[in-house]
Amino acid sequence: MSDSDSDLTTAPSSPRFITRSPFDDGGAGADVILRSSDGIDFHVHRLVLSLASSVFKDMFAFPQPDSDPVIPTVQVSESARILDLVLRFWYPGAEPTVVQTLDDLRETLEALIMKYDVKFVVPSAKKKLREHLADDPVAVFSIACRLQWKDVALEAAKESLKLPLRAFESERPRQLQYMTAETYHTLLQYHSECAKVAASATAALQWANCQDIPGVNCTNWADPIACPRTGHWTFAHNTMAPLTAWFSAYLDGATGVLSRSPAARLDSVDLLSLPLTKLGSCSSCRVDGFLELMNFLEILRAKIDGDINSIELKLDI
Repeated sequence: MSDSDSDLTTAPSSPRFITRSPFDDGGAGADVILRSSDGIDFHVHRLVLSLASSVFKDMFAFPQPDSDPVIPTVQVSESARILDLVLRFWYPGAEPTVVQTLDDLRETLEALIMKYDVKFVVPSAKKKLREHLADDPVAVFSIACRLQWKDVALEAAKESLKLPLRAFESERPRQLQYMTAETYHTLLQYHSECAKVAASATAALQWANCQDIPGVNCTNWADPIACPRTGHWTFAHNTMAPLTAWFSAYLDGATGVLSRSPAARLDSVDLLSLPLTKLGSCSSCRVDGFLELMNFLEILRAKIDGDINSIELKLDI
């Protein structure tokens, strides 16, 4: 094999991390070096580190001789990329760096909070983690539990109710490797209990007032051909009445969806398509039915949210 062939088969190496101000070797007055796991030096001030972190304060408890011209070096376990994120999260005069991924954010927060005990960043760190609630609530839940942030964990657990979390044909969440089996079981149990109360709100309507039910004012009430009816349902105050077939179709679909995703959108296209098709055959419901349904969905959402808020997330953190 020629030298040129050998060059073609050699994998390109990752570019070496280069420190930027204020951590490069031009840092004014730096009196200690933090050396990353991949051998990159960060020039910092021990006083600044000591004021921010009890860990560094203990580390620097024994002063170095003033006559020693060599700046002491402290080896740390973080890579240069993560160490840079850790320092720029709070270090005075350091321009913050955007954390690109949740994995990077997890490593950064674990180093800041769990390893170096930089407590004053907790409010801003929680805010940064909350930015990922909608995108990956399970990952946020995992990270919050590791950091023992029960408030953020509860927010993430509630956000996960929009997902079919217990449908195991879906892809396994990547962040499970950072969560104990007991913690994940707690999340699934919470999801299941919320699903039961959410689905029960559409499976039975004893909680709802009859006058709020879509189709109750239909002028074709006495004509089952013009506006088909289904069964007899019990409402609040023991009021009984049949439902329009189109609204009953909505409830059937919603019950199935909520049993999988307790906080799913109640006005999704999938849920609305069948009942809207059915109500179009009734001259009366065609006029007022959609608006009545939208009004009822606001009442239903409040009912479900209230019931879900009564469910406790039993986290031992």
